[in-house]
Amino acid sequence: MNQNPEISIIVPVYKVERYLRQCLDSIEAQTFCNWECILVDDGSPDGSGAICDEYAARDSRFRVIHRPNGGLSAARNTGIRASVAPYIGFVDSDDWTDPEMFATLHHLITTFDTDVAQISFINEYRTFSRPKPKTRDTVCYKRKDTVRHLFWGDTIPDYMWMKLFRRKVINSPFPEGKVFEDIHTLNSWIKDIDSIVVSPALMYHYRKRRGSIVNSQFSSNRYDYLAACISRVKAFRVIEPEAFSDSEAAAYLWTAAVNAGKSIARLEPDVQARAASIERISEICRNFPDPPLRRLGLKKYFRSRLLGRHPARFNWLMRFVYSGDLHSHHRLKAYFD
Repeated sequence: MNQNPEISIIVPVYKVERYLRQCLDSIEAQTFCNWECILVDDGSPDGSGAICDEYAARDSRFRVIHRPNGGLSAARNTGIRASVAPYIGFVDSDDWTDPEMFATLHHLITTFDTDVAQISFINEYRTFSRPKPKTRDTVCYKRKDTVRHLFWGDTIPDYMWMKLFRRKVINSPFPEGKVFEDIHTLNSWIKDIDSIVVSPALMYHYRKRRGSIVNSQFSSNRYDYLAACISRVKAFRVIEPEAFSDSEAAAYLWTAAVNAGKSIARLEPDVQARAASIERISEICRNFPDPPLRRLGLKKYFRSRLLGRHPARFNWLMRFVYSGDLHSHHRLKAYFD
């Protein structure tokens, strides 16, 4: 065991036997050597737990915690409680990292003296890759701009796995029993984040998998997403009230609602659940301010109005548009199982 690691890397593990070795090999190959990796076996029913034990037996920097299944948030919380380093990072167990990733993140967070460092990532499909650089140059944002960029998710997405955090900003646990836990969590952590440095370096490889998109609780997952976005507006208004205008807040809420409804219309397989879910989102939207045309643009404004007033028509339109979206179907066919 590494007694004084500089970085704690937390990896929740559940049913990823096929991909886990590539993930752990990439961590073991890091050029920054002073780390501990806490593998939280979340009651995995396959051979993932045994693979974790194998890596811990050959490299003392890996530590394994076996626990009953509780979900991603519970596993991350277990890892955080067991961690000891001043900096904390997260890696998903079906993804992999470049060898220089944690060296780069550590250099950024210490050189710029920020609370968070972030690199960029690559979406990995079976047959192709799609780089997702978040900025052209390395840039440091102070608090107000951090809130604004996190609010819009353009330069600072919510994903935990592309960031390194100072321990002091981890002021609350991940919400257990919810999906889109990264949004919920950063809504709280942002209170103690004074600055962030963002790099265009493409060093994290995010594996696109079918199982992470379509599942038996798909519709309820979209409610968690929309609830997290509503909570974000309220939380950020208190933290940095001048980071965005009322019109921008309205545009953000309607964009979230349209995205949630669009996903349900396209990907929820149960007809009745699909209709009921979109109707529920429509009811939630009726508490929003009117959608701002100038902020949303004509297409999104039209969809917002349709969702708020005619959810059944919105459902039909989104399914019709998706049926002819060859690019989306091409991407889905290239997803990993």
